[in-house]
Amino acid sequence: MTTTPISTPREAGDAPTLATVLTLVDHARDTLARLREVTWQATGAGLADALARLGELALAVDAAEVAVVADALDRGEPGGGALPLSPTDWVSASSRRYPTGRAASPLVKLADGVRLGAVPACLADAVLDARVPVPAATAAIAEMTTLIPDLQDPVIPTAWEAFTTVAATGDPALVRKLRFRLIVEYGHTDRLGKDQATGRTRMSLSHGINDGGPLTTYRLTLDPESVAALEAALGPLTAPRPGPDGEPDTRPATNRRAHALMGLIARAATTDTSPAGRGSTHTSLIIRLTDLRDETGAATPAGPASPGGSASFLAPDIARARTCAGTVTPIVLDPHGNPVLIGRTHRLFTTTQIHALTVRDGGCSFPGCTRPAGWTDAHHLIHWADGGATDLDNAALLCRMHHTTVHTRRLIGHVTTGPPDDPHQARHRVIWNLTPGSYDTHLTQWRRTSA
Repeated sequence: MTTTPISTPREAGDAPTLATVLTLVDHARDTLARLREVTWQATGAGLADALARLGELALAVDAAEVAVVADALDRGEPGGGALPLSPTDWVSASSRRYPTGRAASPLVKLADGVRLGAVPACLADAVLDARVPVPAATAAIAEMTTLIPDLQDPVIPTAWEAFTTVAATGDPALVRKLRFRLIVEYGHTDRLGKDQATGRTRMSLSHGINDGGPLTTYRLTLDPESVAALEAALGPLTAPRPGPDGEPDTRPATNRRAHALMGLIARAATTDTSPAGRGSTHTSLIIRLTDLRDETGAATPAGPASPGGSASFLAPDIARARTCAGTVTPIVLDPHGNPVLIGRTHRLFTTTQIHALTVRDGGCSFPGCTRPAGWTDAHHLIHWADGGATDLDNAALLCRMHHTTVHTRRLIGHVTTGPPDDPHQARHRVIWNLTPGSYDTHLTQWRRTSA
């Protein structure tokens, strides 16, 4: 879009007075206040044009503020009143746009750099000509300040020009990314390595923060090498997978990435030589016997404190799903809170059984899923808590997502073979009944016939 500069009727060669300019500023403000009353008249293209014009005006306001503050600093205005103020406090006292000195700091630093010539002409002119907004210019200055010691003098002007060009996009994030490109292109050969070595010392993973809801927030900060390793590991695991009824995966990419990360963690909890479902580290869940049997109440993690809130509890169906895996051990309590033992002590499938399941199922047995065996748990088709045996005829491999699906939708599977006259279908395989609640129907029949 091409915008036309606003002009006022005046004789050729006449310079506008400050009073005239400020009167027009007030007029523009009052006019803008009424814009919402007439937006209904615009077409879709007209609304886009209005937004573009307002953006140009906002850039012009940024440029004018830099010019005003630079002049004020040059005159010593902030400290010249009856009550001397710092430059940032002077700005915040003068403008509602900057309610605190901290909010005014980027504007003051930029204006001061422009007036002192510390900001090169290419960037200073771009700001004052309303081509580069203040946040992007501030980011460019910060990045160049860090970068200059590692550049040879002849390439410094080129770097400033590059930052000015990228800052014209208005995106500080793009500006910050440019520094590493310039290091690679023009910096000392060991600078990038030093930066990344420093980055490794600053990697961090926060403790979980839970506000009482079902989700807990962590903040993870990684160096470039770790980012590359994580993304390479997550990539194959974030592909969409079919839902319980074979429908397309509707999970957003961020949700699939979270599930993939938990899959990596579950996988890391197994030894390199262990087959599916055999963990080398364990989590203990405390749950009452009646809750485990009847799927009521909730399970709580034992050991180090969890972030709190609902994150301290697991729904009983999720607890059942997790106790299928070798990485989770249930600590079952009687009604008085005393630990008890359940007679079927062989809760986990043996290594030999897991190897057999790997050969039989190949990977996740849920229809349409392609997760390999190494990313699965061995699931009891009739749940161990309901009296199901730990043997191959009562077992199936399931990936973490479909394992949860099977428990929450209460689905039943059974091991069967194909027609005897069809050698291609004669192998044992798991057939799933995807009707919600099919497990309960089957369990009732199974208990009746087993009585």
